Amino acid sequence: MADRLITDDAIASLVEESKEKNNSDNFSNLQGLIKQRFIRSEDSRLFDESRWLKAYRNYRGLYGSDMTFTEKEKSRVFVKITKTKVLAAFGQLIEVLFSSGKFPIGVEPTPIPDSIAQFASVGDEEAPKKKDPKVEIRDIYGYAGDGKKLTPGATTADLLRGLQENYAEVDFNEGPSIKSPDKPQIEPAKETAENLQKLIHDQLEETSAITMLRHVLFEMVLLGTGVLKGPFTHDKVLHKWEKNDDGEQEYRPKAKTVPKLEAVSIWDFYPDPDATSIADCDYVIQRHSFNRSQLRDLKNRPFFMSEAIADCISMGENYEVRGFETSLLDRENLDDLQKKRFEVYEYWGSMDKDLAEQAGLPLSEEMEDLDEVQINAWICNGKVLRLVLNPFTPERIPFHVCPYEINPYQFFGVGIPENMD
Repeated sequence: MADRLITDDAIASLVEESKEKNNSDNFSNLQGLIKQRFIRSEDSRLFDESRWLKAYRNYRGLYGSDMTFTEKEKSRVFVKITKTKVLAAFGQLIEVLFSSGKFPIGVEPTPIPDSIAQFASVGDEEAPKKKDPKVEIRDIYGYAGDGKKLTPGATTADLLRGLQENYAEVDFNEGPSIKSPDKPQIEPAKETAENLQKLIHDQLEETSAITMLRHVLFEMVLLGTGVLKGPFTHDKVLHKWEKNDDGEQEYRPKAKTVPKLEAVSIWDFYPDPDATSIADCDYVIQRHSFNRSQLRDLKNRPFFMSEAIADCISMGENYEVRGFETSLLDRENLDDLQKKRFEVYEYWGSMDKDLAEQAGLPLSEEMEDLDEVQINAWICNGKVLRLVLNPFTPERIPFHVCPYEINPYQFFGVGIPENMD
């Protein structure tokens, strides 16, 4: 039978075979080593896949292949209590995190700010400061007829907040005002944190961050673990129509650099099998399923090799259907499931320096004494599509893993369906 839905005995035998075949990293080229590490990660999480499949079936109200019926039975009623509990927990998380309608990120100053004054106040008349005679000091309180109107209940803090152009012209001293509230004072650290928070929220709204996080939270509740990737910089196209010299509307798109987040399905996430947390991972591999157009579009992204992508496309689709996909897509067996797709591996982690150099990675003189380097590589059909040094400073693997219930001895967490079962 072609169905690869796995039993516990089959899982154990596959893991043992994997340990015998892949007990070392002795590969002569980079793409071979990445493929070998992917196979090891894939085999090590077979137990987890069986847990996820059972949780998914309980959520959908489906009996698995291990369910047997008597001669008189054709089916049984499946009461979907699990679905009710999963959706209730998901709804509560959404309510707590997004009750304000914004991404749940806040920036606040520490009690004792570093490298910035906690308070700043206007100099006192008894201790005048030296001033540049060329700089005109603007009255921060305004004057009659200046066109500025005060809102009811406005305070000194309201007058100063956000008036950055005025701050540069006001003679502030470090420290709190000794004549408060007669003399105004500001909190530079607090205002800097508020401005940074406003900027972060604006950027996250540009990249649909709330939608991404909702997907992560749902898999976290259902399967026990959610995975968020990023942030990366992304050139977003703003569609604009403007009038030209002839007075006609003309399409003039504008590119804007914004952060980008990605919700990674746990089914496509393959961490270091020896790690118990993302900080402990030596590497992480994300499996992509691309059609021809999606693979060809990689040529437009930075540092992707157009020649290697063209060779990969000419070699044809290489996607291998996994056993769990038959259940996720409601197919009976693997023979019924054919996918004309390219299987692309995105690798983040450490790599032997010599292998990276052989694959064409340019290294600086400062890296000559290193034994290994942190890289990002994309491979498909035995071709290296992209190979760069890890662009993050300090170096890190750009995946954030959030378990619903932490299992201290395993990488993946426990979700509501597994607890109910």
